[in-house]
Amino acid sequence: MKLTNFFPAEQHIVLENGLRVHLAPRPDFHQMAANLTVDFGGRDTRFTLDDEVIEQPAGVAHFLEHRLFGQPDYDAFQKLSSLGAEANAFTSQSRTSYYFTSLQNNLAALDELLTFTQMGYFPEDAVKREAQIIAQEADMYQDNVDAQVYRLLLAQLYPGDMLAQDIVGTHASLAQIDVATLETAFSAFYQPENMDVFITGAFDTDAVMATIENSMASQRLPQKVGQVIVPELAPAKKEPLNVVLETNRTKVALGMRFRTGATLTTGREGLKEMIAVSLALDLVFGELSPEYMEWYNDALIDDDFSVEFEWERDFAFISIATDTNEPEWLIDEVSNVLNQLPAKFAALQDKFDLVKKDALGRTVNRFNFMEEIATSFEGNLFNASTLMDEYDMLEMIDVKDVLDCLHLADNSTISSVIVHPNIE
Repeated sequence: MKLTNFFPAEQHIVLENGLRVHLAPRPDFHQMAANLTVDFGGRDTRFTLDDEVIEQPAGVAHFLEHRLFGQPDYDAFQKLSSLGAEANAFTSQSRTSYYFTSLQNNLAALDELLTFTQMGYFPEDAVKREAQIIAQEADMYQDNVDAQVYRLLLAQLYPGDMLAQDIVGTHASLAQIDVATLETAFSAFYQPENMDVFITGAFDTDAVMATIENSMASQRLPQKVGQVIVPELAPAKKEPLNVVLETNRTKVALGMRFRTGATLTTGREGLKEMIAVSLALDLVFGELSPEYMEWYNDALIDDDFSVEFEWERDFAFISIATDTNEPEWLIDEVSNVLNQLPAKFAALQDKFDLVKKDALGRTVNRFNFMEEIATSFEGNLFNASTLMDEYDMLEMIDVKDVLDCLHLADNSTISSVIVHPNIE
């Protein structure tokens, strides 16, 4: 049964200057949420603009995320708060999002969201102060063992690629970011044609569209958008990386590229593939799997065992992490399952409906949270698919769909990291 039978129709509108607007009304709620997403993220350090190849240091996208809230005569974060909106932002490898939640029909907050994201204000003294603040954030991530393990795994999976760099940058890269760097990146990517505005919750559609059409985001003239240069990938590293970190227990992380670059499915088919593979991983590495229960009962893994499937523009990979007392043995065991993923899933297909129903239940629960609906919107990645589309697709996927998607995977090396405790 399609959820579209219970909610007002969603609308997808492209304005004359290229700004993409997506409306998902939920009139029974008392809140609204809005998210403006820019198709520019931490990995996008090489691009062309006006036929010129530009290379920038790590951390520029995240730096812009911080800096845009600082306007010439006010702080946009504080202004949104004064307007009754709870605002935040985040940067991923391929996008930057600015969002807020508030009570219903908060047109003033929406107008502010569509204003401060359109103006780059980068005074030199403010840029230097921001670099110091972000350097402290980088230090915080460096002190987090799990964050370090994740980056080390990505360095094994994608050697030499920006994916292995922390999105916030490093002390060295932050020292290279100046006013001209930020202005170039802003001009290249913060263009209406490269933005999506997603609004959900309780709002008056006509009033919201009037606010958008009268906003700075709508009135800006279209300009050329930078074209990201997709990096050529080096082979993943097969030999395990052994490191010593400040941890009480031995940790293991494994990863496998699923699809890369030109082989990566796009649009709605990409969404279907992502959901199908996620379901397979839930089944094969979950409590319904005999391998999982054997590992757990033998104390090879514990409750920290986690499996993630990440899919962004131009890359998709599986990562698995846990504490363990038998790292080499566990790597062999998990690698064996990953190498036989279609067969392992096929052997458990009689339990597929259980994991599918669980996934449907978790998805339905997400509809209760306006912020979750807004921030999960991926823009162009899945051709403007929304959480409602995700639910409908999840409901239709069957065993054959999952097996078809699993057979599309690249034949990929399994990379691993073993973290030993510092016992000195």
